[in-house]
Amino acid sequence: MEAFQKESAMQMAIAGINFDVRCQHPLSAERLPGAYRQFIKEASPLGTDINVIVRIETGTMPDTGQMTKIFDTGQSWSMFRRNNDYILSLNIPTADGQAIWLAAFDSHCSNISIYCSDLLMNKEKGLTTFATPLCYPLDQLLLMHILAGKSGALLHAAGLGMDNRGYIFPGSSGAGKSTLSRLLLGRDGAQMLSDDRMIIRKIDGKFRAFGTPWAGDAAIAENRSVLLDRIFYIHHAETNRVKELKPQEAVERLMPVTSIPWYDEKAIQDMLAFCGDLALNIPAYELYFRPDHNVVTFLEDFVCRNNI
Repeated sequence: MEAFQKESAMQMAIAGINFDVRCQHPLSAERLPGAYRQFIKEASPLGTDINVIVRIETGTMPDTGQMTKIFDTGQSWSMFRRNNDYILSLNIPTADGQAIWLAAFDSHCSNISIYCSDLLMNKEKGLTTFATPLCYPLDQLLLMHILAGKSGALLHAAGLGMDNRGYIFPGSSGAGKSTLSRLLLGRDGAQMLSDDRMIIRKIDGKFRAFGTPWAGDAAIAENRSVLLDRIFYIHHAETNRVKELKPQEAVERLMPVTSIPWYDEKAIQDMLAFCGDLALNIPAYELYFRPDHNVVTFLEDFVCRNNI
């Protein structure tokens, strides 16, 4: 007979957004990548201003065959509609044909139910534990929706805190985010926040840049934040140079590196408004850089020359 188990809880805070995860069985974070450790809290952390209830459900999963599929990556996940709810499905089927998990949430994302398959369950000595599914890609996809309605966005970007000011370096895969991050790590007083994914939020009228658990090749993922001062869209080049961007040009650079739920019209409008606001209020540049340590000095000199 299985031992009596009371409901367990786990707190995960990313960019001031607290996920209050609850389950009828004990939750295990052992399978999470190491970068997640600093984002896991024993209690609801101070400094979070958005609280999201996440319930881990076991047993029968919802039948997506009776739902309308609205998006399919063709590889990892699909999105369905069920009345007013979204149903997100991880597309790696279990032996019985079910998904590993399904996540159900409405457009506000204040309450989320995650239905888990037995692959996330471990039974040992009469005790059942569940590996938390709240990690990549689920947490990223949920945050994409949450941020859309909360003046925020998830960007494909590296992030740096330097002299109490924040700088982000957006770019697509291969643009040099991890390369530049490794070079900047050696700068005295510099604090790299991420080499791959940054969250930007507007809080009390100011834009703040947050590190995330999703590291790139340089394995940089810090649970820190800093006020955003400048944006540099990066490109590999033979020489180091900077080109200032007009707000409209900045928006055009920003959209391809922003995570947007293109199947949700309201979320699209919210994200477009946020990107426009960001482009109007935070100076942006193209940074063409040669991948050696000279770019660190070049960037420092540019910052000083422009009284940034």
